[in-house]
Amino acid sequence: MGAAAWHNRPMRHLSRLAVPLLTSTLAGLAACDWGDVPLGDDETDGFLVGDAAATAHLGRALEGGDALTFRDLFARGDGLVFTAAPDPSALLSSTNVLDDDRARAGRRPLTLMTYNVALLDVNIFGVVPYAETPDLERRRTVTAGLIFDRGVDVVMLQEVWLEQDVAEFTRTAEAMGYRAFVQPREGHNDGLMTFVRAATLLPGTEPSFRYGAYGSQSGTEYFPGPGIRRGWIAVRFEHRELGPMQIFNTHMQAFAENWLGRAKQARELGLAVRAAVASDDTGRELVFVGGDFNAGPYYKNLLWKLPDGSEQDIWFHNAISYPLLQVYGELVDLDVMGRSAADALADVVLGDTVVNDPGAALATPGADDGWCERTPHTTFTATDCNSLYFTQYGGTEFPARLDQVFARDTDERVVVARSRIDFTEQLRFGDTLVEPSDHYAVIVELVVSP
Repeated sequence: MGAAAWHNRPMRHLSRLAVPLLTSTLAGLAACDWGDVPLGDDETDGFLVGDAAATAHLGRALEGGDALTFRDLFARGDGLVFTAAPDPSALLSSTNVLDDDRARAGRRPLTLMTYNVALLDVNIFGVVPYAETPDLERRRTVTAGLIFDRGVDVVMLQEVWLEQDVAEFTRTAEAMGYRAFVQPREGHNDGLMTFVRAATLLPGTEPSFRYGAYGSQSGTEYFPGPGIRRGWIAVRFEHRELGPMQIFNTHMQAFAENWLGRAKQARELGLAVRAAVASDDTGRELVFVGGDFNAGPYYKNLLWKLPDGSEQDIWFHNAISYPLLQVYGELVDLDVMGRSAADALADVVLGDTVVNDPGAALATPGADDGWCERTPHTTFTATDCNSLYFTQYGGTEFPARLDQVFARDTDERVVVARSRIDFTEQLRFGDTLVEPSDHYAVIVELVVSP
């Protein structure tokens, strides 16, 4: 199946143009341009890449990195030269122990999930077939129930593309005690939906909702693609016990060759998060950020050989957006905080085992007999070990943790009790045995001080 499907890469993670307007009763619904700050106008742009804890490994790996500012990084673009793999081991280690010494007494539980559900069903101008995820019809009718049955407090989904899927997820969520938040399905939406368990909401308060489009995006996703804009949605609500918090949900630009646009999106989203915090009168508001970021923390090789005989030599560049988002948004990676000490460096340890054999990649997931069996489903959220992912993208990309959950927690209110990768097993959908999505979900279990 991979040989027939892998060449159709432009279909990946695109959005639908002509989806009828979905009316909503959300309070404060508005399109925002927060984070739309010209390069050089934010003070962070002038900082040295090597001086920030989250990006120090980039400074060490880049030619001239000791004098490189963030503004220089964006300006150089394809002119960036790596002298070594950007290894985030020190960042992962320091993140893993951030909450080890924080007291847990008196804190309240809070769980969050991000999940790209791969309900990709796209037509150009609403009529010309463009792309569809495998086993779509079988999966779309039951996936919502599987997700909300987990009982997670906040659920961030990507790739809920069509009005019919929005309606199904909303109906199922409300029946299981959730509030649904979704912007109109026109202009840009990228399939984003966020759900908050109603029991967590402070009585007498009403959540607010807004959304924004990224200024940086590959033109091929707009034309000749289905005419969408990548962006984010944000929900602000009063938690019954924990006070005000905001949830940002996003789906960034796909494909390694679009690394610079995705890096710019990381800056835009980080600035949007900081702008949201600046508008908080209490100074105690928590912000969580989740989604499909289409880039992982680590890639062991600059070069990746594809099954068609071509090569891509930009994979180190693809590791830039992960730390950039943390710097500009002042964010920490909750998945890494929740790992055991032994697994703190899993992105690197498992990343170093990845096999790039284009001759075997379309016949064997992971391009090596037994690699998938030897590689635990604890880290990578996008991998050829997932049969849906293999069918669509077999042999074309590094396995990586593309789906992440972050927090802005300057008051150190958050302890991560546990983080895990979920929905990794194949399930029976009618007469088909397949994973619920071509991505795996990330769930973080927190205890938070009120």
